[in-house]
Amino acid sequence: MEHLKNITTAIFLTAFCATIFVTVNSANSQSEIFRVKSHLVFDKKFSGKTSVIDGDSLKVGGNEVRLFGIDAPEYSQNCFDAKNDEYACGRASADFTRKLAGGKIVECVYAEKDKYDRYLGKCSIDGVSINEELVKNGMAIIYNFTESDEKMDELEVTAKKQKIGIWQGAFQLPKEYRKAHPRH
Repeated sequence: MEHLKNITTAIFLTAFCATIFVTVNSANSQSEIFRVKSHLVFDKKFSGKTSVIDGDSLKVGGNEVRLFGIDAPEYSQNCFDAKNDEYACGRASADFTRKLAGGKIVECVYAEKDKYDRYLGKCSIDGVSINEELVKNGMAIIYNFTESDEKMDELEVTAKKQKIGIWQGAFQLPKEYRKAHPRH
């Protein structure tokens, strides 16, 4: 009898987990990913003249900043456009960031540094968010779904629907590209 009870419990748990898996995957495939606001408090700030390292990394007044919550294609990364032609999307993202922020006075707020000793920041020029502009123009994607918010989600969904930037064709997620092409 106890053996039958254990089998019944195992079947129930398997069915329950499968239902959750299908529900989560279904939501992910429809871009309805559950996101929560970051637990980080961005209460420290600095500003300075900016140089661009790549699409999502800056040097602001001598401080290296990794733009928080977004992920741009790596500088050497290629993507495919609407006609399925390959193009240098990593360079395009860096060029976009350079036109937006390069040589300008940028203000950044941050909560902490990452494992590479870069400030994880939200940066802006005259009140315009660089992080948001990159996502809005399809030059970066939301990096970690646990660190997003409704506005960033809407910007990404709109860029995807309008097929702008990297959303115009096929691309490899920047984190997957980094995994396949590790730095030495």
